[in-house]
Amino acid sequence: MSGRISVIVAVLVSLFAFSGVAQAAPAPYRATALVLSVQYSDVEDNAFKATVLTCERGDQHPRRALACATLAATGTDLEAMRSDDRVCTFIYAPVEVSMFGFWRGEPVNEVHTYSNSCVMLAHTGALFDF
Repeated sequence: MSGRISVIVAVLVSLFAFSGVAQAAPAPYRATALVLSVQYSDVEDNAFKATVLTCERGDQHPRRALACATLAATGTDLEAMRSDDRVCTFIYAPVEVSMFGFWRGEPVNEVHTYSNSCVMLAHTGALFDF
C-alpha cells in the first residue's frame, strides 16, 4: 500500500513540476506579414495599389493600427466582414482586393470583389484604405 502512495505522490509532484515549467516558458512568436492589394476597375483608371502589413512599427501600411484592429476583431475572412452601414452609391465599378501571407502565424490567401470602392471600405474599414 505504501508503495502505491509513493508512486501516486511521485506522479503528482512531477505533474506539478511540469506545469510550473510549462507556464514559465514564453509563448511562441506568431508573426504577421500580409501583402494587401487593391485593383480598381477601368471606371477608376485600372489603378493598382499594394502594401505590406506586419502590425509592427515601420511597416508600410499608413493606417497600421486600425487595420490590425480590424483583423483582430473580425479575422481574415473577407466575406465575413460586415458593413459599417455607410451609404454608398449603386454605381458598379468593381474593386478586387487580395490578402496573402500570414496572420498571427496562420497562412492567409483571400481574394474578394466588391461592387465599388465605397462598399469595399464599408466592409473592410482601414484594412484596404491605403
